Amino acid sequence: MAKFKARVRDCRLFVKIKLSFKERLNERQLQIFSGKYIRGMLKVEQIKKHTVEYSGPMGISLCDRLKKPVSKNDFFFLMEQIVDVVQKLNQNSLIVNSVVFELNHVFINETTRELQFVYLPLDDVTKKADIIRFIESIVYSAQPLEGQETEYISKFIYFIKSIERFDTEKIEKYILKEDRSVVDIIKRNGMGQSGFMTDKPADYFRHYQDERGSEETGLLKDEETGKLSQEDEVETGLLNDWELDGFQEDEPTGLLEESCRQVHYATLYRVLTDEEISICKPVFRIGKERSYSDYFVSNNDKVSRSHADIITRGQQYYIRDLDSTNHTYINGQVVPAQQEMELYDGDQIRLANEEFEFHI
Repeated sequence: MAKFKARVRDCRLFVKIKLSFKERLNERQLQIFSGKYIRGMLKVEQIKKHTVEYSGPMGISLCDRLKKPVSKNDFFFLMEQIVDVVQKLNQNSLIVNSVVFELNHVFINETTRELQFVYLPLDDVTKKADIIRFIESIVYSAQPLEGQETEYISKFIYFIKSIERFDTEKIEKYILKEDRSVVDIIKRNGMGQSGFMTDKPADYFRHYQDERGSEETGLLKDEETGKLSQEDEVETGLLNDWELDGFQEDEPTGLLEESCRQVHYATLYRVLTDEEISICKPVFRIGKERSYSDYFVSNNDKVSRSHADIITRGQQYYIRDLDSTNHTYINGQVVPAQQEMELYDGDQIRLANEEFEFHI
């Protein structure tokens, strides 16, 4: 597996990727990509046999950004950028499967909210990019701003599950209905005015050669960035050096542990371990895959990797079985796959043979 190392220098982000012994870089494809000017893609700085270095606007990993609250506009701004970058790759006859769609390896400038993706074409790679899974990982990591309605998140995840494959047209239509301003901003700036988010060579080079290297030089004017008010503003941090090989094995099962202590949430009581689990997200996933669940069910091979979601809508709660192998039960009654059943205080929930109690 390739190793990623990222650092910030002179207000710019540099990402260095070292391939594993078995991986082979398709240098021809990377050279073709280097001649393109595609917004949302990190620029190739140096190519070696087993190493590639990229650069872009100063930012942090998307994984780190999602540990902080996001607004509804922030959320759909992320989704539209994913749609837009796939559209641009297709228009330029580039291989979408060569993009690294992983939370730790996608970067975001916190001032402009612009995403930056890595294009890493390898030889003999048949695995397709799972963009739907990437989107789901954003959904299950997203922490809504306190006081904002959150139903848009649960609605969006079930829309995503309803489509058979990643479809840019369908997803963009959905985003247009939810927040037209997001699509308008990104498409309007697609003509290439200034900053990194441009497909125009002259603007692209002008920005990269800007000696100031200011992090605030970007796609959006201040009124378009959707900056939070002073009292809501989240802390902006710089990216330190780190090595990444995917999700950390010791990563907490939920990203929102701190916020869960501040507000009253519905809870699950796990009978086997005597744990109390706060349902502190609009869509709260339970399963045995650590990196993809809000609560990781350890020591039980009967529970599916993504077993069930608990959904919060105002003061009501629902559970949805995710086609689990050994099913989900409420008070002994099986929950039909991909259907929601309402939860009430004191309900007994069983995931396979794992017992929980639900409390409001």
